[in-house]
Amino acid sequence: MHSTRSDVEKLLGEPNEEDGGYLFENERAAIIYAGQRCQEDLPGGWNVPQNTVVEIQVSPIKDVVLADLAINWQALEQIYSVRTARIDYLDAKQGIRYATEGGLVRSITYLASEEDEKKFACAPYKYAAPVPEGAKLNRFEQYPFDSYGRIPFEDAKGRLDLFASQLQDTIKARPNSRGFILVYAGRAAHKAEAKTIADCAKNYLVKERRVDPDSIVAVDAGYQNEFKVELYIMPGDAYPPRMKPTVSPKRVQILEGELEPCKYTQ
Repeated sequence: MHSTRSDVEKLLGEPNEEDGGYLFENERAAIIYAGQRCQEDLPGGWNVPQNTVVEIQVSPIKDVVLADLAINWQALEQIYSVRTARIDYLDAKQGIRYATEGGLVRSITYLASEEDEKKFACAPYKYAAPVPEGAKLNRFEQYPFDSYGRIPFEDAKGRLDLFASQLQDTIKARPNSRGFILVYAGRAAHKAEAKTIADCAKNYLVKERRVDPDSIVAVDAGYQNEFKVELYIMPGDAYPPRMKPTVSPKRVQILEGELEPCKYTQ
């Protein structure tokens, strides 16, 4: 939050990786810079000048053993993956996140410190459902089970079938688990498009796949540049998925004509 692209290139030179990162002898570094400042109360992003460093991710090339680092891991917040054996350790005060798996450190990410988060973060995120009492914000990784864009609803059914099967299996192991359907309309969209399509997907799962309606939350998540559906499976004691709109409703073109959500996801 305090250095710029110019500062980085004075120190390290121009990037030597195709993605704009840096390759060193023992690690790779990806450096993320700020784009435009906060806009119209949209969540995410930073109220800092363009090209300010907002994140640095370092990935070791050689194995780094978790136990070899002189860090009190138990004092850090633990974030569990819902799909893999990965465990992240977060020092929110300093803004450092360690991604680990199989006893090895896979990456170290330097984020905004707790103090800088309060100073520079844009509007706070909203969640797809009320937060359960006692839930911890970062206890479980928020990663979609699946996502897709504008495809025929017949194709979407196949994705929803897999989602239903996994959700039902997960509920057997963890009865309080829930499925979430988040739909983002695009920059050009019909009125109430995202909510209509989210409800259509939920109705299909309930009527055709016999999924308990109380175990599924379907929401209009706002607008992004392109239409998108995200499917999540989360433990009942975790924070619900964050909604991450990137386009203000004021900048959306409302389309004329009839919307047929259960025929095509558009």
